[in-house]
Amino acid sequence: MYMALTLPAILVLVCLGLTLLSAVIAWIKKGQTATVALILGAFGCAAGLIGSGFALLQHTTITISFSPLFFQLPFVLDGLSQIFFFLLNLVGCLACLYALPYLKLEQAHYDAGETVAKTALFIFGMQGVLLATTPLAFLFFWEVMSLASFFLVLADRSEGSIRAALCYLVMTHLGAGALFAGFGLLGNEAFFTSFQNLPLTLSSVSPTVLSVSFALFFFGFASKAGLVPFHIWLPEAHPAAPSHISALMSGVMLKMAVYGFLRVMIILLPFAPASWGGVVLALGLLSAVYGVLYAIVERDIKRMLAYSSIENLGLIFVGIGIFMIAASQQMYAIANVGLAAALLLTIAHTLFKSGLFFTAGAIVSQVHSRSLELMGGLAKRMPSLSMAALVLILAAAALPPFGAFIGEWTLMQGMIEALGTGSPLMRLTLLITLVLMAFVGGLAVFAMGKLFGIAFLAAPRSERAENATEPHILMLIPVWILAALSLFIGVGSPWILRSIGFNSYVQTSGVITVGNTGLQPLVLAGVFVVCLLVSFLLRRLLSNSKLERAYHTWDCGQPINAGMEYTATAFSGPIRFFFRTLLRTKKTITATPLLATNPWMAKRTFTLDIRSFWTERLYQPIGTALFFVSSQLRRVQSGVIQWYIALILLTLVLTLAVAIPL
Repeated sequence: MYMALTLPAILVLVCLGLTLLSAVIAWIKKGQTATVALILGAFGCAAGLIGSGFALLQHTTITISFSPLFFQLPFVLDGLSQIFFFLLNLVGCLACLYALPYLKLEQAHYDAGETVAKTALFIFGMQGVLLATTPLAFLFFWEVMSLASFFLVLADRSEGSIRAALCYLVMTHLGAGALFAGFGLLGNEAFFTSFQNLPLTLSSVSPTVLSVSFALFFFGFASKAGLVPFHIWLPEAHPAAPSHISALMSGVMLKMAVYGFLRVMIILLPFAPASWGGVVLALGLLSAVYGVLYAIVERDIKRMLAYSSIENLGLIFVGIGIFMIAASQQMYAIANVGLAAALLLTIAHTLFKSGLFFTAGAIVSQVHSRSLELMGGLAKRMPSLSMAALVLILAAAALPPFGAFIGEWTLMQGMIEALGTGSPLMRLTLLITLVLMAFVGGLAVFAMGKLFGIAFLAAPRSERAENATEPHILMLIPVWILAALSLFIGVGSPWILRSIGFNSYVQTSGVITVGNTGLQPLVLAGVFVVCLLVSFLLRRLLSNSKLERAYHTWDCGQPINAGMEYTATAFSGPIRFFFRTLLRTKKTITATPLLATNPWMAKRTFTLDIRSFWTERLYQPIGTALFFVSSQLRRVQSGVIQWYIALILLTLVLTLAVAIPL
């Protein structure tokens, strides 16, 4: 056995070893083993973070020759996988720190030892996915990741969590089966061939087989990424999991699908027609529109963030779709812009969405409810958390100077530059994409405004929100770190693009140049800071506070209380009205007379039912058909032994007829 003993390789090995050791120790349910395991896990992820960071800065590949495993093939981190390995270990380290106080607060719902062990296996599975160099190793670690996250979703063993976990299990294994079939179609030895050499074996594969393989790969990765219409599991599973696991699932696990799809498309790209990219682009746009609309009308804070992830992943796949379409037509300038924007959006989403799920967990641990309708007034009671959450929410709204804004600006500017070139169909595609991206961007600001305004501002709408306090410092530090990094990703985006290999778009002065247009994020951030300072100083210098007197708001004789505030339901009313056909919401008003003799004096209860178009029109009919087929197949179980022997013989004959050529 030979190992490349470079410093990054040693750190990656330490990362893997400590992660596995954390899982083993956590199963020993004595004393403070869960705490020790979390600390080991945090150190392990920190080692992986530093190792991959060194490799990214030095633009070197990490190779670990580990001959006894996976048919003598090494584990490798190249330029693409290093980006995702860095993000995984960053969020993994913060999740371990966050879980130290969080699992103690939630000890009534989660077994600490089991949860920590499964978390370590979950992280280890994702690390293995990124290190794998063959389809066989990739699928093995993909299954470890999927099964560990399945058990984490049902960690509290409630009825809702079990239902969400089973839905996730079905979808993730349908996706895994599609990936297995996709690699199987590429050749008998595709499972054992390294990703680097796999393109050499595809020259003899027919275009039809390649197209079927692409369809299987796209379904497998899109279902894991939560793209519409394969998203059905995501709004159920992410809220059901512990909050630090929700951060890992939404912030990191969804990116494993992005990484896997990019890895496969690098292999298939020489054979990819524009129609493949068109499918990716179409589902990306559909997911972005659908996700942001449901994020606006959702009232559960964790479900809202899950729908927002569908929107964000949709935009990432829009960038990948543009990359594929443009590359198929030799428009390499716009292709590189699409890929650069997709990777920048991936990095930005990992940071702000992980931070927002950490924030949601801290809030829920205080309010004991995920409903936005029971929050409010948290900015005064949790000021430090609220300030960090505001930064993360601005980043999620893709406002300048944050990373999501830079990524979307880069993609949109590249499409604008390409409008004058290419075929008429290409120009029409770019124009439709631009319009829909602008539409999604505006609604994203609306959704994030609702989140901060309803949860943090105004007066508390419940007793627990009234008594909320700042979370434990170890729950607060990860949120602040991710908020600071979200800002840095925007301001330092030229440096980030250089680090991941897109030097041609970044000038030495820090200007990102796309076509004939440039943007300097540091100057943009400076302009915003100056505007804020000027506004603050003018307010202090020009306003005469002595002429103002404090007095309560005129209330028509009725004391103002939390019941008069805007709720999350009311805030989303205009969007529900204009998009009622797509959203399929149903309002019910129930009137209960206060006196049986006077029906005019009644207490009215408003109920809003948010239904899923895809559940009603796609998954429920499929479920009904499967139940019908299974009920018919049950008739085969007649209990007659002769019938079973006849079926076995028939199966044997058919198998031989297929296996033995005539």
